Amino acid sequence: MRRRCLIAGATAFGLVAGAGALALPAANAEEPAVLLSEDFEDGDFGPLTQNGGAALSVVDADGDKALLVKGRANDYDGVKTPANLLQAGGTYSFSAQVKLSAAAGTTTSARFVVEPAYSWVGNTTVSADAWTTVSGTFNAPAGADPATLRAYLGTGDLGAPYDYLVDDVVITGTAEPGDGGTWQPTPDPAFVPGGAVNPTATPVATARGTGNVVALTFDDGPNPGETTAILDLLRDKGITATFCIIGQNVQADGGAELLRRIVAEGHTLCNHGTSYADMGSWTQAQVESDLKENLRIIRAAVGDPALAVPYFRAPNGSWGATGEVAAALGMQPLGLGNVIFDWDGNDLSEATLTENLRKAFTPGAVVLAHDGGGDRSNTVRAVTTVVGEKLAEGWTFALPSGGASAGETTGITSSFESGTDGWTARGDGVQVTAGSDARTGTGSLLVTNRTQPWHGAALDVTAGLPVGVAVEVSVWAKLAPGQQPASLKVSVQRDNGGGSAYDGVAGAGATVTADGWTQLKGTYTLGGEADKAQVYVEGPVGVDFVLDDFSLAPFAEKPIQTDVPGLKDVLGADGIEHVGVAIDARETTGTAADLIRKHFNAFTPENAGKPESVQPVEGQFAFTQLDQLLDFADANGVEVYGHVLAWHSQTPAWFFKDGTRDLTNSPADQALLKARMEAHIKGIADHIDARYPEGDSPIWAWDVVNEVIADGDTANPHDMRDSRWFQVLGEGFVDEAFRLADRYFPDAALFINDYNTEMPEKRADYLDLIRGLEARNVPIDGVGHQAHVDVARPVQWLEDSIKAVEALNPELLQAITELDVNASTENQGADVSGAPVDPYSPAFENDEDAAAEVGYYYRDLFSMLREHNESVDSVTFWGISNARTWLRTWPMARPWEQPLPFDDDLQVTPAYWGIVDPSRLPARPADVLPPRIADQSDVQAVSNGASGAKVAYTLPSAIDTLDGAVQLDCVPAPGTRFRIGVTTVTCTAADEAGNVRTSSFDVVVTRTLHGKP
Repeated sequence: MRRRCLIAGATAFGLVAGAGALALPAANAEEPAVLLSEDFEDGDFGPLTQNGGAALSVVDADGDKALLVKGRANDYDGVKTPANLLQAGGTYSFSAQVKLSAAAGTTTSARFVVEPAYSWVGNTTVSADAWTTVSGTFNAPAGADPATLRAYLGTGDLGAPYDYLVDDVVITGTAEPGDGGTWQPTPDPAFVPGGAVNPTATPVATARGTGNVVALTFDDGPNPGETTAILDLLRDKGITATFCIIGQNVQADGGAELLRRIVAEGHTLCNHGTSYADMGSWTQAQVESDLKENLRIIRAAVGDPALAVPYFRAPNGSWGATGEVAAALGMQPLGLGNVIFDWDGNDLSEATLTENLRKAFTPGAVVLAHDGGGDRSNTVRAVTTVVGEKLAEGWTFALPSGGASAGETTGITSSFESGTDGWTARGDGVQVTAGSDARTGTGSLLVTNRTQPWHGAALDVTAGLPVGVAVEVSVWAKLAPGQQPASLKVSVQRDNGGGSAYDGVAGAGATVTADGWTQLKGTYTLGGEADKAQVYVEGPVGVDFVLDDFSLAPFAEKPIQTDVPGLKDVLGADGIEHVGVAIDARETTGTAADLIRKHFNAFTPENAGKPESVQPVEGQFAFTQLDQLLDFADANGVEVYGHVLAWHSQTPAWFFKDGTRDLTNSPADQALLKARMEAHIKGIADHIDARYPEGDSPIWAWDVVNEVIADGDTANPHDMRDSRWFQVLGEGFVDEAFRLADRYFPDAALFINDYNTEMPEKRADYLDLIRGLEARNVPIDGVGHQAHVDVARPVQWLEDSIKAVEALNPELLQAITELDVNASTENQGADVSGAPVDPYSPAFENDEDAAAEVGYYYRDLFSMLREHNESVDSVTFWGISNARTWLRTWPMARPWEQPLPFDDDLQVTPAYWGIVDPSRLPARPADVLPPRIADQSDVQAVSNGASGAKVAYTLPSAIDTLDGAVQLDCVPAPGTRFRIGVTTVTCTAADEAGNVRTSSFDVVVTRTLHGKP
């Protein structure tokens, strides 16, 4: 029989111990003494006492006397030791002979069980064919009451009452440890204890709370199949449980993923040893080594070196020294509780296990079932049936007593019935007052006088946001009377280590009106410790709004799909080395972290590496947010694409000021700004070098400069953006940034990065700048194309840009750095410093068609990228899921957007299948997308006469995503004589489905008058 990791529990198992000779131990005895010896030869079983309801008699058996236990109906039916035989702190060895009085071939289990914690000692298979020795060692907890510290011989169930025989019961031991003191673990400053609150060596076997409440516990996992089914059930029913984890199962296929899911869904962990080995006779040192190793296995799999594992259960219910050691290591021993006998040697039918589980549900009990250690499918069925029944009867579920902290997240609510409920103004001048326009009740929160988009109302939720626990955030909003519809969203500010980070609550954005209440609801996970966390509501400048019925509560996430190919594996096989995703700290834990491990081998810090995050105040670096991400990358073998060293946006104003004075392009100011650039880049490099002294930083590449080309014509070379960097340093700021990055990050690939690089005019400017950098021997390694595209923007344009870079220098790496595909009728770029004015609208009438079309776009895009895999080294998706995409909230609420391979619940989308297996795409929707016409700058011409000039302008590019290049008709046509002044040219393109798009530009003709000014 394969042993199972069962632990001491609240259900008694029949103990037979004979006591022909009984000797109470002397205090401080150092040598083990025979305390009880019973061979029943005198025809009596005293001083052992009857336990349970079975009839006891001494009978002849195999030429000897033995004790017959007749009609055993319960596991505890038999005899037990008298009070005061076992003493607190003592070490005891138990031994007895057991044989079933049943048909040949019958087997069950037997073990000693010590009350009051019902600790199992020496679990063994016994049979009707021969006498079997049941033996084991038990360390009595310090402080135990000798009056209740009693042992009996428990026996397994056979489905009906049966008889068994017992002989030669011997108990030896000492009153307390031989050294006269309490055992202490090996000193280890690096060891992080299990996290139990005031653990004791005595196993607990009661649930928290009163009334019809139980603590569900599951042993011997994680186990693909049964554990998955149990987790699905618990998630659907809103129940949390305690899982006792075996290290070897974590290390088996699928085990680590299941463990991470257990943690992500808010369940509590219990250390169950590294294997199924019986520790009952082990020394403290042996037990300590095993328990610490299992903690290491568990924490490494989850990626959290301080993960709480507040309980311990001894494998096979065989305690020995394990309880004492577990408590010393910060884990509360957890008793067996009420078992359902779902281990080998028992009746494992669904009907029996279901009935056993119904009996196990007693008020205040710890209930044990198994999700591993064998085929536990009938256990899953029994749990499914009985949990459903008990929920219908009003039973509740809790943690076991002791061990875990009582500070679990219970949620935060604000009804504003008695004021502002702790909400405060966010931003100077903002007014937050009690309102009377309520959704429910009579109170609400009125927010007025907002002069910045981030102004609003905030609530400190630090106490309600435990690390790694997904929460659902909901608040109802309404605009003040007279306000035009506006987009509001919920965000979180994290403060830590002198820096702040700002996260959107995924999904919690919507267009709100003054006519009725709109719910802003989404999910959020705090990825790492924060000194302070605030939730706040923000929106466009000048918009006044009312809030009501806020709630923040734990949320059970859906696990990732483990039966689909990983993106990194599929694309890696096709020659794309780095497959990345933009993340922040919330993606380093829980289900999102599982998704990263499966699908990505790289990531980009979404905000944590930007100048305002790293150095908000001159000389004061704040690395906590970035370090959280680097630690995750390092622990999981993921590489990091750094973002960003020099950028016009999200850079503190102090960079460009001398006190209150704006820097100019004077030599002194240029020197100051160059010094600040160097101090910033060097400060980051020094920190990372110190953190990774062997040079094994996970950072493989950096965006050195970002978004330096404007979308239209400027007076600057290459149409460069007229940023503060350019105003002070000119084009040379790009050269300076790359030379500094090369000096301080010599092993990283250095990229320039920009959006709209697929647009023909911007492509030309981008290439012209890169050509100049190479001519000046600037150490540039790669070219980034952000690829914030839409379903109507031709893939051909991006391919033309990739080909152009390859032609310029085939040695330059290329990266798709911020990929997403929107399904709106507009795409006005990705310039967050200047939000588009025109509202966005969905391109499709229903979300299913939009998702399908995005999938076909990904099919065509990645078919092209695979053809350029010798130069395209990296592809990074800008967001881990559709819920987390910036497109849902920028520049307005856009709930229809589905731009990424994973949906709001981290499940695969048609976009995923477009990349991995286009044959699984749904039917393509009807063509409703008009062709795309490339933007055309105004055309300048000069006339020498009053009649104007013939202007042979070049037609813009016009392509349809389904039909390819389409005919473009422009009026007036190229070659037409244009009058002096401004003439608007209107271009029209139509596809085969009849979809039409128009675009326009101006032809500007000026006159040259010879001899006149």
